[in-house]
Amino acid sequence: MPESTVRLAVGAHRPIYLWAGPGTIRMNRLKFMNAPVNEAVHEEAHALRGAVRVIQEAKCNWVYLMYDWGFPPEIEAQDWESFRQATPVYQSAGARVFGYIQTSNCVYSGSYLKRDWYARDPRGRRYPYYTGRTMTCWQHPEWREHLRTMVEGVVGAGADGVFFDNPWYGMAPLHSAGTWLGGAGCYCERCRAAFRAAAGIEIPRHVAPEDDEASRSYLRWRADQTTAILAELANHARALNPAIVISANDFDAVMRPSFVAYGIDLAALARVQDVVMIEDYGLVQWQPQTGVLANNAITIRTALSLVKGTHLSVDPYDKGIGFDQVYTPRRYQQSIAEAAACGASMVIKGTEFVEADGTFTLLTAEKYGAQREAIGALHRWLMEMAPLASDRENLAPVGLLHPQDALWQRWDRVAPLYFDAGLALLMQRVPWRVVTPEDDLRGLTALLHSAPLPQGLNLPESMQVVSLAALPGWERPAASFVARHATFRNLYAGIADAVFRAYFDYRWARHLIDRLGLTQKYFIPNSTVFKIPSGSRQTALLSALGPLPGPRVLAAEPVLVEHWQQGNTQQLHLVNYAEAPQEVTVTFERAVNAEVYRPGGQPATFQGQQFTGEIDVALILRITA
Repeated sequence: MPESTVRLAVGAHRPIYLWAGPGTIRMNRLKFMNAPVNEAVHEEAHALRGAVRVIQEAKCNWVYLMYDWGFPPEIEAQDWESFRQATPVYQSAGARVFGYIQTSNCVYSGSYLKRDWYARDPRGRRYPYYTGRTMTCWQHPEWREHLRTMVEGVVGAGADGVFFDNPWYGMAPLHSAGTWLGGAGCYCERCRAAFRAAAGIEIPRHVAPEDDEASRSYLRWRADQTTAILAELANHARALNPAIVISANDFDAVMRPSFVAYGIDLAALARVQDVVMIEDYGLVQWQPQTGVLANNAITIRTALSLVKGTHLSVDPYDKGIGFDQVYTPRRYQQSIAEAAACGASMVIKGTEFVEADGTFTLLTAEKYGAQREAIGALHRWLMEMAPLASDRENLAPVGLLHPQDALWQRWDRVAPLYFDAGLALLMQRVPWRVVTPEDDLRGLTALLHSAPLPQGLNLPESMQVVSLAALPGWERPAASFVARHATFRNLYAGIADAVFRAYFDYRWARHLIDRLGLTQKYFIPNSTVFKIPSGSRQTALLSALGPLPGPRVLAAEPVLVEHWQQGNTQQLHLVNYAEAPQEVTVTFERAVNAEVYRPGGQPATFQGQQFTGEIDVALILRITA
């Protein structure tokens, strides 16, 4: 179990993701086929100037620094030394340091060409992670020993935490056209023997979790292996330093089927970590013209129901590494405020940005002072508001039941209903929370479910229970043509695999696939889950819920609403998703006394039953009576 006593909470934990130094310069050129890199910016980020901009300007107090990108030791020794020098610089300036370890892949060059620790696909081929990098096998004893050595290096350098990136078990099956394509994990003889010993069967060459029990058994075993190996590494770090803080990249563990793709079991991995970090594509952006509301509220609310007492942090992107320019000050502020309102910390993305000409840069570059100032302003406000974030209970009257195993087993038939319900409630400014069958459901007025209810679930008699699939316009999606026809699916899987490998091997393929937009559509899909449901579907959902208690919020454009109880007081947290300030009206069930808090403003008071005022980025109403 975690032993760290460092305070990890909203307002107290203000982290930034900052890959820099010589290793990141080298990695960007490898990963993106000799792309230009601003070397000076990457070098100064490991020096005092970078630390000052991160800590004094952006008010971050935890920084993720690069220790191990996965280069062979004859190359990476330079990166280890850079980390050892940068760590005390940041610590003396007032921040704690996570040391990054690449857990599931390495650079296929130099002395690593002679290693045999690589994961294999069903045909015995190595599997690419990205250009120049290859997935490794977590069952291989030499790879496990290598990871232990990396942990020792981070702890020995005096870091405050160890960050395990990409805890993925072998190959990730592609998901396209409503089905899974190919195998998952590793098919080396060591892994095959381990699974045979555990289950008495072979690893399926094609995973089909919706209807194949062998696939389900294997995917559960694979996820259990991932958790056990990460726990082994975390325990090794804690044995070296009981105060070390453990975190890992639980990559996009909500908005994509990461259990099947990578072997990530979020609930289980949370028990290994002191702070959960979810890297995803939920950076706040409201696009009324296309009907898309990119947000992290769905991820955070879902994750909080699974990680329980472990503090949650999220690291939202827009399009992804190598595609994003530095975000506007407002989008940073909105995303930080959204995470805090929901009960999580936002990890500031400070790295792997590109300029308009394609040059890689960092948030610490001098020209991004406005962004750092905006981040710092929100962080200062959260530090002031930190007492409001402890010892409180969510009062949302609507619960969205987590589908549990049905979500990863029947992703294409369950996930659309689950995510659409969350988006519809967001658009209607209804406070809602995700619950599990083990939670106390007595405080809910209504419960929504996207999969059949678990047997024996104890439901209060007064609760309105709504099956999403039974609502008008909410029919469950049918299985796709590709999913229904194995011959076509296998043919499609072969083509998809060839395209996937070509993307990482050939410059012409990379440019063509990026220009066609296939990277975001198939390799890192992130838009369809944010497409808001039609007005008629939203109306059908609201009608099924019936009258709801608590404050009602009205605004012209989307506003996040979170309702909390802390002792004898209540809190209403509002976050403006719009691109500009807007007026918001809050109607209470009865007259109240409240304190009003806004970033950068003086506290005010309010008395009455209806509050009307302007919201720029965020607003808190603390109801005292």
